[in-house]
Amino acid sequence: MLSERHIARLLDLGNLACQKGMVGNARIIFDGVLALKPGFAPALVGLAFSHVVVDDFDRAQEILDQVLAVNPDDADALAMLGLSHMLAGRRDDAERVFARLPRDGTAADLARAIMEAPY
Repeated sequence: MLSERHIARLLDLGNLACQKGMVGNARIIFDGVLALKPGFAPALVGLAFSHVVVDDFDRAQEILDQVLAVNPDDADALAMLGLSHMLAGRRDDAERVFARLPRDGTAADLARAIMEAPY
């Protein structure tokens, strides 16, 4: 069995693979984690990210909606959903999602950076 530390490293690798354009490999990692931990929010957010990086915003939203149905205040899911909306050209939707984030924290910092970026 994998420890929580190992799972965290796998998620890090999956996110890095997305950033490096290795989306197929990232999805294998996220799917593997989800096989061990079905419904695990961080793996679902990572899987959604793998869709955002290839402009598959509708699929990303479907995945994030699963996370938010269980926990409507999941900051990582909200930040990823806002990013997805922003990159899809739906700034108003992004602003509504980002408004749901707590004012402090990494997700809020990400939201502010996204909203300030020139798109």
